Amino acid sequence: MESNVLSWNAALQKGHEPRLYPYATETVPFGRYYAVLDFKIWAKKAIAIGCYFTQKSTGIKFQVTVYRRQTDKLYRLEGGDVDFKVCPVCAVYAITVFLNGAGNVALRNAVSCGK
Repeated sequence: MESNVLSWNAALQKGHEPRLYPYATETVPFGRYYAVLDFKIWAKKAIAIGCYFTQKSTGIKFQVTVYRRQTDKLYRLEGGDVDFKVCPVCAVYAITVFLNGAGNVALRNAVSCGK
């Protein structure tokens, strides 16, 4: 399957507004819930993908970074099946968002629920 991650410029050209998706810990909802993956952008300073979600129950927009795994070079969470390099956008995922040991917002789990 081909990557559907956008460059920054391509995302803006398609009408996406990344600035509307904060990543600060005080604005991102924590816990397990359903969210729509609106779009994805390649990170500039890391081997990672910025994932731009909207929480279904509240409409809160936020972003979370998914890093490429060292072991197999995939953009998957440990123990997960979703490959964020190729997974569908505008689709619903059951996700678990938490604060990692470095104090950053992170995904613990993501399961595709379809469109």
